[in-house]
Amino acid sequence: MVLKPSLPKTLLLLLPVLLYACATPPPRPEPVPTGGPAPMPNPPPAYGNAYPAAPPMMVPRTQGSIALLLPLSGTFSSTAESVRDGFFSAYFADAGHPAVRVYDVGSSAETLRVAYQTALREGANFIVGPLRKEYVAQLAAFAPPVPVLSLNYLDNGAVTPANFLQFGLAPADEARSAAEQASAAGLHRAAALVPDADWGGRALTAFDEGLRANGGAVVSAQRYQQSQFDQTKAIADLMGVGASQDRHRALTTALGEKSEFEPQRRNDLDMVFIGAREQDARALIPQLLFNRAGGLPIYATALVYDGTPTPDINGVRFCDAPWIIGQSEQLQQQRGATAGLTIINPRLFALGRDAYTLSAGLAQGRLRPGEEFDGASGHLLWRSGNVIGRKLSCVQIGSDGLQPLTP
Repeated sequence: MVLKPSLPKTLLLLLPVLLYACATPPPRPEPVPTGGPAPMPNPPPAYGNAYPAAPPMMVPRTQGSIALLLPLSGTFSSTAESVRDGFFSAYFADAGHPAVRVYDVGSSAETLRVAYQTALREGANFIVGPLRKEYVAQLAAFAPPVPVLSLNYLDNGAVTPANFLQFGLAPADEARSAAEQASAAGLHRAAALVPDADWGGRALTAFDEGLRANGGAVVSAQRYQQSQFDQTKAIADLMGVGASQDRHRALTTALGEKSEFEPQRRNDLDMVFIGAREQDARALIPQLLFNRAGGLPIYATALVYDGTPTPDINGVRFCDAPWIIGQSEQLQQQRGATAGLTIINPRLFALGRDAYTLSAGLAQGRLRPGEEFDGASGHLLWRSGNVIGRKLSCVQIGSDGLQPLTP
C-alpha cells in the first residue's frame, strides 16, 4: 500500500523506508522479505538533538525489536499517521534507539491478527499498539508472549495480561486533573453535563471521583445528545431551573393568579463541568448561561479547545497535554523543531512521542512500576493495574490566549 506522508520535503525521498520502518543494527544490511517492513534509515540531520532523551534507565538494551502496530490504511489512517510521526520524532532523538518495525493492522480483526503474527515471526520482543479500543481488547485476548504497550484502554473489569501495559489519551485523565485543580481552588460542588457516549460516562465518573477525593462531589448531572443543538431541558434540569419553574407553575395554579417570576438555579453549586468538543461547547455554553450558570466557573475536557480561542468559549477552563498548552523553554524548542511537519493532530503526535519513550524504556527494562516522568502528553505515572496515567496542567481560555491556572 502507499502511505500519505506529512513530513518535510527533506524527508520525502526517505519515506518509502521511513514509514515502514525497521532500524536494523550494522554491520551489513540484510535482505527484507517481500511484503515486510523496510529497513529504517539513519535519522536525518534535520531532527538533530532537539528532542529530549528517554528518562534515565538502568538495564542494558535487549536484543530484538519493537513492533509498532497502527491502522495506517482505512478510516483511522490519519489518526495513525499522527501517532507514527510523533513516535519517530522521539526515535530520531535517541542515539541508541532499539530496532523498530511498523505494521499496518488495517481495519479488520483479521488484518490485526495477521500483523500481530507477522511481528512475532519477524522477531519482535515488544509490541506498541494497537490504537483502536476494540483491537486492544482483541490483542489482550491473544495473551501475547511479549510485553505490550497498548495505545488505548481495556474496559473496566477486563482481564489484563501481566505483561500488558495500557496508555492513551483518556478524557478521564483530563476530567480528573480538572477536578484536582478545582478542588485546590476551593471549588467542591459541581453540576456536570456530558455526552451520552461511553467517554462521557468515564469523564463524569473521573471528575466525580476527583472531587470526592478532596471532599467534594458532582451534585447534579445530565447527559446530552451530541447530534442535537437544543439542550434546553437537559440544562434546565441540570441547573435546577426546571424545578424552579415547576414550583412557580404549581403556585400559580394554587393561587389562581399570575405573579412576577425570575427562575432560580440551585444554590449549592460552585462550578459546572462539561464533556464537550469545541463545536458542542459553542452551543452548550450560551444555553448554560441562559439557565443561570453565569458567575460559575466552567471546566471542560481538552477537546473544547481546537487551538484558536473564540468568544463563545472565553473563560472556560480545561486541562491538556504539555505539547498543547505548555510554555516552558524546552517545550517551545521541541515544538519549534517540528515546525516543518504537517501535524494533523498534535495531541496524537504527543501520544506517539511518549509511546516511543515508554516503549524504549520498557523494552530495555529501564522503566519500573511506580515511576513517573514529564512527557509530551502529560506528567506520566505508572499506576496499579498496569496503566500509564497522565496528570495534566490546566489553563483558562481568554481573549488574548491561554492563561495558566494555579496552583
